[in-house]
Amino acid sequence: MGIHPQFQEIVDYPPKNVRYYYDKIKGDHNAPITRKKRILYQYINKMGIPRMKFFNTKGINLIHSTRGILPLNKKPFVIDIESGSAFTGLDWNYLKKPFAQKIIKGILNSKYCKKILPQSESAKKSLIENIDCSKFMHKIETLYLAYHTTKLKRKDSDKVRISFIGKTFYEKGGHDLLEAFKILNKKYKNKLSLKYKGPVPENKKLNLSNIEYLGNIPNKKKFYEEIFGDCDIYVQPTTIDSFGVSILEAMSTGLPIVCTDDFTLPELVKDGYNGFLVKSPVNWYKHRFDLGKYRKLAEKNHPQTIKGLVKKISILIENKKLRKQMGRNSFKLVESGRFSIKERNKKLKRIYEEALKIL
Repeated sequence: MGIHPQFQEIVDYPPKNVRYYYDKIKGDHNAPITRKKRILYQYINKMGIPRMKFFNTKGINLIHSTRGILPLNKKPFVIDIESGSAFTGLDWNYLKKPFAQKIIKGILNSKYCKKILPQSESAKKSLIENIDCSKFMHKIETLYLAYHTTKLKRKDSDKVRISFIGKTFYEKGGHDLLEAFKILNKKYKNKLSLKYKGPVPENKKLNLSNIEYLGNIPNKKKFYEEIFGDCDIYVQPTTIDSFGVSILEAMSTGLPIVCTDDFTLPELVKDGYNGFLVKSPVNWYKHRFDLGKYRKLAEKNHPQTIKGLVKKISILIENKKLRKQMGRNSFKLVESGRFSIKERNKKLKRIYEEALKIL
């Protein structure tokens, strides 16, 4: 599928004395060809067959699976998940199929499955709410994603700079952000700028000289400098994230965050500490069994969200000292807090050692 940044962080920064063996994945996780592959796998999932993996385990002591279950595996394994639907290609309706449930529960209850690692408390809750975990509840332990920190030299600017990333327009709240920025731009004339990374319908673009619509930036260093380095506030009014990796990336560079209260985001952003949460009337998890209805709701303008964005961003625009402090708090959460590599590896090493005990 093209490796996702959250899994790259595991293999790039392993616990001490741990060596990972894996096939280096080529390609971008969000490239058109990998999206087509996901459609194919979703078709397979639709038949009630969960996501699974078959491979040669010769010479391997332990398997760390990133979402796929291991039906013919005879080695101890742990599995991490971003939500309960990770077993069925992130489609909740397939998860309801009795055949899929039977396979998933059978393997998670097997002696080879040592730990089930939801990436957040929200992910853990979604697992328990959608799969009967009573026989293997003792195996479930939340293990937050971790990220390396990047210290960027931010140049002073006479404008307060806002950044946003969204691979989709409506679901990621791009339209709400643009409406909020329109209001803020009138309120703070010549004092703001916005870097917008993601697709925007032509009829939704604001024709303002202080908005820069960014295209593809393949170089990671340049990407960070453009999005997070030339920035004072990172904003993400999403309604669809199961974790919010771009928010974690922004935090890892020391930025204050303004985002919605969607799913895991209140675990990333402590309201009033490293940013602000804005209440969203739309939540993908509430409508997980009817994504058509969710998308219709997501495509509407959300006055409540827009008002909240304007209010919270205004506080940070007017208080540079608070912006800086919240940015430092974001950095601290990634450098040494719950999202630090040190904290994750401490837990992961212990989990691996427990999993390697005699079956």
